Amino acid sequence: MEESGGVISPFAAILAVLATFVLLMFLGAALLVLVGDSLTLILGELLVIAIPLSYMLYKKVNVKDYIGLKIKLKTILLGIAFGIFLLFFNLVVSNILVSIFGISEAVKDSNQLLSDLSRTSEGLISVIIALALAGLCEEFTFRGFLQTAINSKYPSGVAIVASSIVFGLFHPDPQLVYIIAGFLMGLVLGYIYHHWHSYLISAIAHSTLNLIVLALLLLLG
Repeated sequence: MEESGGVISPFAAILAVLATFVLLMFLGAALLVLVGDSLTLILGELLVIAIPLSYMLYKKVNVKDYIGLKIKLKTILLGIAFGIFLLFFNLVVSNILVSIFGISEAVKDSNQLLSDLSRTSEGLISVIIALALAGLCEEFTFRGFLQTAINSKYPSGVAIVASSIVFGLFHPDPQLVYIIAGFLMGLVLGYIYHHWHSYLISAIAHSTLNLIVLALLLLLG
């Protein structure tokens, strides 16, 4: 793992993300037993960012410049707008995938868990925090960290596709619906991140999508 000039090699980034996957696999079950579903949702998202961020700090990379963290009103508004667009994109993709593969039990179980936890005020707050963190943490790791690292050596298209594949695989589903939907969503988020080189836009878009889906789930459930 050798980097120079604040650039992380694709190989190093892939290893860091692989280590993140292993960390989630081993600690996820332990967290469920120790702290329960609500805290596990929150801590699980924080684990997604832990290794990539720690590695960047260890290598003394300027994180803000590397991921394109620019806090402006325009980026916030763009993020919200893209989040709304992603909602409609997600609905179309989900309907097509369900018509091909059938209803995903993984997605169904995930939605049921969110609905059950949201029955109490404490659980609802935990779910909202977790879904907001999902956008912030996952976009940091898959777009800001991994996609940028791959794009440092390979064309942007390769970087977007590669990071989207990994992003999809982080949403396991034997019926493939969750994986493919995650991959396609990753392509859109990856393009948004590349075009504006703005972590905040893709992160807010991702979080906005999650929170709107939660609101619809609770209203229509």
